[in-house]
Amino acid sequence: MAPPFGAGRVQSVKVLLLNGNTTRAVTDRMVAAVRQDCLPDVQIVGVTAAFGEPYVASRAAAAVATHAALDAVRTEVAQGQQAGEAPSDVCFYACFGEPGIDAIRAEMPFPVVGMAEGAILTALQMGERFSILTVGEAWPGMLRDHLRRLDLMGRCAGIGVVPGAALSLAGDRAEGARAVLEAATRALEAQAPDVLIVAGAALAGYGRDLAGRLPVPVVDSLFAGFEQSLALGRLARGMRG
Repeated sequence: MAPPFGAGRVQSVKVLLLNGNTTRAVTDRMVAAVRQDCLPDVQIVGVTAAFGEPYVASRAAAAVATHAALDAVRTEVAQGQQAGEAPSDVCFYACFGEPGIDAIRAEMPFPVVGMAEGAILTALQMGERFSILTVGEAWPGMLRDHLRRLDLMGRCAGIGVVPGAALSLAGDRAEGARAVLEAATRALEAQAPDVLIVAGAALAGYGRDLAGRLPVPVVDSLFAGFEQSLALGRLARGMRG
């Protein structure tokens, strides 16, 4: 008989952190950021797409990332099996919008949490309506499509764009923090959300920089998605007994 959902005290969890972009530095930065919050029982394995764009910023790039992300997970899992390593308990797909997540879920034996899904679920637990801050002119339309698939457009107050190139914002923290704060202020004035999501790998960590500086809760998609992944990974491991 299978144990009840969440049964048992799980001592450790292994997280596969997947970056659908090809920029390894972004993967390393995200892994380092979430590792600071982790207890020693959490193992994080960063995986970067082997082909595609340095940063997904168009529908065409997202289409390629759908294949690249699945290929990256397949490769990591196969290499781990060959090396006799313990399997992952959960995959955190750290690309907001998580192109191709359904294919990864269909093929892998562990749960897969998307960065957008994790951040939005967190926001919904904190307020009625949320706004999203993203990078790139194509992303608002792409995210609206994603929200329609999740049947959550009615809870979205709006989507704002932080001006600038994604990788430049990721690398220049001082300029990035200024740009994100200005975009966040504009979004709050125009959209009046209950919660603000700072979204995407390029903006990872900036949500925490806004803590206490805005009149609404700010969800950083990296940390929110990762915490959702940890919870699901522990639950899934407990179910396996």
